[in-house]
Amino acid sequence: MEKLAIAIIKRSHGIKGYLRIKSLSGETDHFISLKRVFVKERDTEKGFTVEDIRAVSPDGLLIKLKGINSPEASKHFVGKEILVERKYASQLKKGEYYISDLCQCDVYKSSKVIGHVKSVINAGNADLLEVLSKNGEILIIPFINHFVDKVDTGNGKICLTQDYEVP
Repeated sequence: MEKLAIAIIKRSHGIKGYLRIKSLSGETDHFISLKRVFVKERDTEKGFTVEDIRAVSPDGLLIKLKGINSPEASKHFVGKEILVERKYASQLKKGEYYISDLCQCDVYKSSKVIGHVKSVINAGNADLLEVLSKNGEILIIPFINHFVDKVDTGNGKICLTQDYEVP
C-alpha cells in the first residue's frame, strides 16, 4: 500500500493531545474525512485512528489521534510527517504532481536521458528538480514551463524544452 505525505506536525495544541498540522499541498478539504493516518518517524510508520480533525486557519488544522492524550505525549510527534494511503490524498488538478511521482522520473532532453530526479526543492515561486545526471553531477532545473515541456509520471518521463541548456 503506497502512502503519501500530506502534512507536517508543527506543534502540540491544548491539554488533550491535539496536534497542530500544516498541509503540504495547501489543500485541506480532504483531511476532514480521514479516519486513519500514519505518522512517519525515521524509517518507521505508525498507524493511528483519527478521533477529531478541524480547520483552524486556511492551511492549518488540528488533529486528535487515538492514544495521544496529553501535551507531553503529543510533543514527541512535532516535526514528523503525516502520511495517508494514496487514495486519501488531495486530488490533483491539471499540471499538479505528487513529489513522490516526480522522483520516479528520468529527465530527457530531446530523446536522450540526462538524469533521474533525486528530489524536489520548494523554492518559493517555483519548485526545483534536483537531478542526478548520468555522469554523477547534480543538476538543478526550475520546474517551470520555460524549461519543462512534458511530464508523464505514468511512464516516468520528464521532457525538457530546447531552452534548457544541459551543462
